[in-house]
Amino acid sequence: MTGQSDEVQVHRRFRGPPTSGNGGYVAGLAAEWIEGPAQVSLLAPIPLEVPLHRRRDDAEVMLFDAQANYARAAPLDDPLNFEVPGPPTEDELEAAAMSFPGPSGHPIPGCFVCGTERGPGDGLCIFAGESPHRDVAVAEWIPEAELAGEDGHVEERYLWAALDCPSYFGLCEPRPLALLAQIAARIERPVTPGERLRITGWERSREGRKHHAATVIHDEAGEIVALSKALWVEIKELPA
Repeated sequence: MTGQSDEVQVHRRFRGPPTSGNGGYVAGLAAEWIEGPAQVSLLAPIPLEVPLHRRRDDAEVMLFDAQANYARAAPLDDPLNFEVPGPPTEDELEAAAMSFPGPSGHPIPGCFVCGTERGPGDGLCIFAGESPHRDVAVAEWIPEAELAGEDGHVEERYLWAALDCPSYFGLCEPRPLALLAQIAARIERPVTPGERLRITGWERSREGRKHHAATVIHDEAGEIVALSKALWVEIKELPA
């Protein structure tokens, strides 16, 4: 595999915490240069609106600047063959939507993916609320046309973003304040804007401050579109 490099920026629109990029979106920026399933480690909060280097050497992709290395992506050997819950029902989606935290209870209300301060055309508006029937969080997502690339399909960085936050809300209550440290994903097929997708996030295990979670995206036929596993690490407060 040959080397490759360019310059990217994470614009303020794509923030997670107020001063740094959404973890899933950042992971997608690195992973889109990896062919097939990938694993991305988030090494430091990625700054907004500043030039960053994206470089691929052999099979590894780095996002960095003179201050720090921010993300490292590499091919994923793990087949992600853990047990996956089925897609949510209409009734489950409706009930879960009522349990999603409002602006006063949301830890990061400006988040590009799940922030309650974001509306259609600005954020992804994936509000994964806890299911009344299972230990999972579920949401519906209909990607908008402006998320598509030149090939007409939703760009993969947005699919990575969509896989991020539902796994956090899948930790369920009492849910700790935590940040994404690592995410691995397998995208099964391209997604077309306007498709009706159902997203499920859930916790797989806990080790002290570390929470292992996962997210699956199903289409209307109940087929898996994308699957991920994530590592969340508890923090005391958001980075300044």
